Amino acid sequence: MNYMAVTSPFFLVNMVSISESEDFMSKESLDVREKISELVREYGNEQMSIRPKAISVDVHSQSVVVILEGVLHPAEINMAKERFSRDLIERMYAELFNVSKPILQSRMERLLHRSIDRSFFAVEPQFGNAVIVFFLSGGQQYPKIVKQVDALVNT
Repeated sequence: MNYMAVTSPFFLVNMVSISESEDFMSKESLDVREKISELVREYGNEQMSIRPKAISVDVHSQSVVVILEGVLHPAEINMAKERFSRDLIERMYAELFNVSKPILQSRMERLLHRSIDRSFFAVEPQFGNAVIVFFLSGGQQYPKIVKQVDALVNT
């Protein structure tokens, strides 16, 4: 098994295992990621009034990670230079997501044919990007991460 370091504005470095036999670019995998991307784009537009410039989707056995690039307006990014405003922007987007996430979760469950245990939305105001993480049913393999997500969502 090979390992690859993955960086993002939300997580400093993650180690992602890559099985040599796994085909990441299979047509089925691309189709699912494209459908998730479109579903998240529609949800963001309808429910949160965000229009990301780009969406990246990573599908794993127990989770789905969606990176949304360019969701904030320039004024919000400029506001985020001050700590108080940055915290306000982060809380506002988290609450906006929490109010409407049952809609997105039910759509994701229909698409994936899997239940979603929990999900969260985090925005990085200084860069204008956001992440949505879905923990799929049976994800109790990650109890520490689930506790951290619950703490993040409930702050």
